[in-house]
Amino acid sequence: MRMKDFNISMTQYNRGDIITGTIVMIGAKEVVVALGGLKEGVFPREELDPAFKIGDAILVMVTGQIDDKGCLVLTHSGVNKALEDKEKLKNLKVGSELNFKISSINTSGMLGDFMGYRVFLPYSQCATKDYVNRDSLINREITAIVIELNNIKKSIVCSTKLLEANQTIPVQINEVLNGTVIKLEDKYAIVLLENGAKGKLSISDASYEHINSLKDVIELNKNYDFKIIDTNSDYSRISVGLKQLKENPLDIQFNQLKIGDEVSGEVVKILPVGAVIRLDNGLTALAITKENSDRANVATHYLYKLNSRVNGVISKINRENHKINILTNRKRETN
Repeated sequence: MRMKDFNISMTQYNRGDIITGTIVMIGAKEVVVALGGLKEGVFPREELDPAFKIGDAILVMVTGQIDDKGCLVLTHSGVNKALEDKEKLKNLKVGSELNFKISSINTSGMLGDFMGYRVFLPYSQCATKDYVNRDSLINREITAIVIELNNIKKSIVCSTKLLEANQTIPVQINEVLNGTVIKLEDKYAIVLLENGAKGKLSISDASYEHINSLKDVIELNKNYDFKIIDTNSDYSRISVGLKQLKENPLDIQFNQLKIGDEVSGEVVKILPVGAVIRLDNGLTALAITKENSDRANVATHYLYKLNSRVNGVISKINRENHKINILTNRKRETN
């Protein structure tokens, strides 16, 4: 075995690897690239941009073959597409669009390959306008949306139905659907629902407790049950909620209140209309100034002092909007 053959055979380069080499010779038919040490590779001259010259660094991709001189067979023209494909694979998730070529068809759907992943397009997920003549589909390249992704098994289930122009999928208010989080930001998330519709989850509809980010309660590419809370007439905008699947803690507290209940709390804000009081049970109440004084046009700060303690009774309860009005003993004190 020649020394060059020995070095090439020991190389750890694999098919598809993208590496940087140095142009050491530009021949009539091929370009020779130094890959480090005594390792060399070649690619066809027609793939070389005239702007390159000997000594320039160049990106090349390994084809997995060795020529009769013991050099790695490379390609330069396919590098850009390979880099784009690698970026697509890195960002691949449920909801992503992909292009793949149909390689075979069975009774359930169509099979293909996407950068080492097995792709399956079920007939149930095919667009209604396509795939009438199965015999013409082999080797056809199509665009689809990922609806299931298994990175361990390297398998993808996709849909072309979701790409149909102007497609809208009806949903019902208060309907509960399972969905996958396909985009996650701090304040909102996009969800691919099990019926193929897309919904938007706002941070205000994720939790009854205060959270700084949606990432505190949900994860990208994970499945959750969502409740449909709003939609427009053509279903092009769908709002979903998480917290609406649970009982609101405020509803529980308000259901236990009744007119005349005695309460105590601390004045936390002075307003022209009255004082905002944080009750000892954690709820917030409003003591309306004109309802708590016999004097006309009295200013709120004459009745209540910030951070002071007050006692009173509940005079009004709005359970739907979670509002409480109270009458305090300040009214008696001003007489």
